[in-house]
Amino acid sequence: MLEESLELLVEKNTAVLKFDGEVIFDNSNQLKEEAKERLKGKTEVDKLIIDLSKVPYLDSSGVGVLLSLFKFMRTREGSLAIAEPNAKIRRVFDVTKMTEIIPVYMSLEEAVNQN
Repeated sequence: MLEESLELLVEKNTAVLKFDGEVIFDNSNQLKEEAKERLKGKTEVDKLIIDLSKVPYLDSSGVGVLLSLFKFMRTREGSLAIAEPNAKIRRVFDVTKMTEIIPVYMSLEEAVNQN
C-alpha cells in the first residue's frame, strides 16, 4: 500500500514528495517514516516540496507528518514547501496556522521556482 502512495522525485538539490490518497491517523506514521527513509540517502537535497495534488483529505495526524518533515529538513539546513493543496486542506492549514510556518503554493511549478 505504501509503495504506491508515496513517490520521491529528485532533481539536483530539490526533491518532490508526492502523496497519493488520504493522509490520516491510519497511515500517517508509516508515510512519515517512509518519507524520511527515502530522503536519508539524498544528502544533496536541501529543498523538499510536498505535492498534495492527489490528497483528498488530511487530518491532524497528517499535519503532524508535514511538521515532522519540516523539522527533518531544518536539521539538514534545508527548507520545505507544500504544493497544490485542495480547498479542504488549505482550510486545515489556515485553522492550524501552518501557513505561517511552511510556505504553501497553488502549483508545483510555483513551488519549484521559488528560491
